[in-house]
Amino acid sequence: MTTTPGAPCWIELTTSDRDKAVAFYGELFGWTATEPAEQFGGYSQFELDGRPIGGMMPEIPGMTGAPGWFVYLAVEDAEKIAESATAAGGAVAVPPMPLPDLGSMVVVTDASGLAHGGWQPAPFSGFQSVDGAGDPVWFETYSKDFATTRTFLQEVFGWETVMAGDTDEFRYATNGEPESATAGLMDASGWGDDFVPTWTTYIKVADMAATLEKVADLGGSVLQGPDDTPYGVLATIADPNGQSLKVIVPPVR
Repeated sequence: MTTTPGAPCWIELTTSDRDKAVAFYGELFGWTATEPAEQFGGYSQFELDGRPIGGMMPEIPGMTGAPGWFVYLAVEDAEKIAESATAAGGAVAVPPMPLPDLGSMVVVTDASGLAHGGWQPAPFSGFQSVDGAGDPVWFETYSKDFATTRTFLQEVFGWETVMAGDTDEFRYATNGEPESATAGLMDASGWGDDFVPTWTTYIKVADMAATLEKVADLGGSVLQGPDDTPYGVLATIADPNGQSLKVIVPPVR
């Protein structure tokens, strides 16, 4: 699978309770989890019909950042991403780390403190989404300093941003033209002090009502929605450990 540089290519959950996460996402999306790889700190992989979907790692005491879902963007050279991030006024949170027979990862932060992951395939390219139920289909990051994050994504990850809205009520940019965009950036400057800027992933579902009912049955919670929008029916959910992501029923084209 070939991924355009700067496009999301992998999602990853850091969790305090692996067993609860495996049960929740397995029942909700049909994902299965591989056995933890001790050589990679207990890391395991979510799969759907044998296809890689995302990763999962246990929360480690003293680790940087809070548990939750994270997104990695495809890069051609992890070392250059680290150099570019520093030159663009950001910092390196996790230095380039080669993973044998897989690729190299890096995590950088822009000047606002928002973290962005990079993945250099060698040869593992990331998730294999076929745009079906249970697949990750859209990715979004929220920044309290929209201009800083937008410039950083352009300079470091090669984003070609297109403004989808530019008012105080709705400021949003996509990486590429809307019909072929790979991810979005939302202005969260007015979302209050308690909001922590982060990345999120949208998982496609076939039936929103049934999905949200199952979320509750499995010990999760519905944090927002469902909302009927021009982009589909959307909702924000949390698993039993409190880690959130979004679900979407896309509009019929």
